[in-house]
Amino acid sequence: MKSLIPSIVLFGLAVSPCALAQNSLDSAVGSVEKSIETSLSELSELRSTISSEKAPLAKELNSLNAEVSELRKEFEKESRASDAKSLDLNSLEVNVKQRQDEVDYVVSLMTEYITNIESRADSSELDEYQPTIDATLLAVDDPELERLMVIEAQLEAIQMGIERVDSVIGGKVFEGAAVTESGELEQGSFVLFGPVAYFASNSGASGLSMAGKSGQPAIIPIEGANGSISEVASSKSGALPLDPTLGKAIAIASTEETLTEHILKGGVWVFPILGFALVSLLVSVFKLFELSSVKGLPDGVIAKVVKLLRKGEVESARHEANSLSGPSGELVKVGVANASEPKELLEEILLEKMVATQPKIERLLSVIAVTAATAPLLGLLGTVTGMINTFKLITIFGTGDAKSLSGGISEALITTEFGLVVAIPSLIFHAYLARRAKSIMAAMERSAMSFVNGVKATSD
Repeated sequence: MKSLIPSIVLFGLAVSPCALAQNSLDSAVGSVEKSIETSLSELSELRSTISSEKAPLAKELNSLNAEVSELRKEFEKESRASDAKSLDLNSLEVNVKQRQDEVDYVVSLMTEYITNIESRADSSELDEYQPTIDATLLAVDDPELERLMVIEAQLEAIQMGIERVDSVIGGKVFEGAAVTESGELEQGSFVLFGPVAYFASNSGASGLSMAGKSGQPAIIPIEGANGSISEVASSKSGALPLDPTLGKAIAIASTEETLTEHILKGGVWVFPILGFALVSLLVSVFKLFELSSVKGLPDGVIAKVVKLLRKGEVESARHEANSLSGPSGELVKVGVANASEPKELLEEILLEKMVATQPKIERLLSVIAVTAATAPLLGLLGTVTGMINTFKLITIFGTGDAKSLSGGISEALITTEFGLVVAIPSLIFHAYLARRAKSIMAAMERSAMSFVNGVKATSD
């Protein structure tokens, strides 16, 4: 019994902690269950709230989606419109550029027409039309002037040109001044009929009106037509002489010049060229007569001299040799005088005679050769100096006035012309005379060989 009591006490002590733990577990479970119930209650309330708010939110979302869709469509529409506007702008820029090019082309055509008015108008009309033409051309070249104003100025000039054509088609008479054949500036009346211009002075002189070197109209008389031109100028009716070449034939005839005038246009270097030409001509004529007068040996004369030497008739051979003339005759004389010498020595003697004769035969030929070589060089020198003068005039007057440049160009071309004119005949003469001299020397060489071979064959 006593042993049972401690055991019961120990069991009670052991069961007490377990009971305490069980009580804590139960309270914890109850607390959790309570929290779960509270959470479930809140969840239920939240679900009911969501359920109540879901429909309005869905409706609002659908409305916003529809609005976004409309905005997207509107954006796409505006984008297409913007692209279309950009395309239209590019097309418009291309069209504007094309129109500008067309306007520039029309302006260039009208400028060309206005320039033709200046070139085709008679020099007597330029005082009337030149100011308008100059003002129009200045307007075209002005970069700050609007195209519309340029075109308006051109239209005025074109209208002036049309009125000019209308006036000259049926004939036009107006007062003016021109340079007559005597070189005096006289007052009178111009008669324009189509492209032809006439002038009748108050003193009675008349003729075709052409552009003069002084800038004033110059008069070229027409034989037998002075009265008719004066009559038309005074009464504005009558018959006029017609030049189908429109004055070109007269202008060409007026440019014809004499040989002296042509030479003088060549400048200072043409005179040395002419001096060389004279020297070459005189030397060529002299050498032609000199070489033409050289006579060859008659046929068989060397055989005859050799035959006499064979017979021992030395005097007869010497007499026969003395009767011969020319370089070949002199060679035969030397050969007869030295016929008794050995062959080698005789050949040397005859060769020496040929060498001494050659300078006489070929003398002055070098003068012709020097002339042929120097004349083109002088012509080239004249060309260089003429071009230098031309460039000086270009520096001063520019390239607009060709008449001011004609002097230097004439000097440049004429000296070259005369240089070639002198050089070519000189070369031909030199070649012919040199060939003639060589033929004479070849004949002497043949004569010497024939004489030596004949004499020494006899001696052997």
